[in-house]
Amino acid sequence: MSLSRKRRKALKRLKGTAEDLWVDQQDVIERANAILREAGKQASFLTDEEIKPRVKSAVGTGTAVVSRKVADVKVAGETAKKQFTNDVLPALAGTIGSAAAVLQASRNPEFVKQAGKKAGKAAKALEKSAPKSAGSKVGLVFAISLGVVTAVGLGYALWQTFRADDELWIADEDPEPETNPES
Repeated sequence: MSLSRKRRKALKRLKGTAEDLWVDQQDVIERANAILREAGKQASFLTDEEIKPRVKSAVGTGTAVVSRKVADVKVAGETAKKQFTNDVLPALAGTIGSAAAVLQASRNPEFVKQAGKKAGKAAKALEKSAPKSAGSKVGLVFAISLGVVTAVGLGYALWQTFRADDELWIADEDPEPETNPES
């Protein structure tokens, strides 16, 4: 391919300009890398001087707070355990024992009659001994109502326990012998 002299000079100038541009780009990239290295150093210094102490302080404070909270939860758990074993379990055991005693005693019909009479006498005695103020009447009505509800509940529980439900029991059926119609 033959090029004119004019074109060869223009291509030679263009090639020189391209090489100059390439050299300039290399210089720019070199300066950019130097700036990035310096920025990394400054970021490292800033991290060491400002951020690390703040993080250490926050972690130390957070650790102290967490350890205090864990200790508080532990103390609360121990307190709850003590209250449960000292207050709830004895009350529950007493209630279960009383209910068992009432169930055992309720098997004797004479005891049930005597208990009803005693409850009536106690209610009359409370009524006579209580002052005639409105507050004590409310308390008396509440106590009597509570006793009646408790007695009805126990009576229902006893009735459910000792009633004869033939429908609840399903008798085992004898398996029918298999008959082979072909034999």
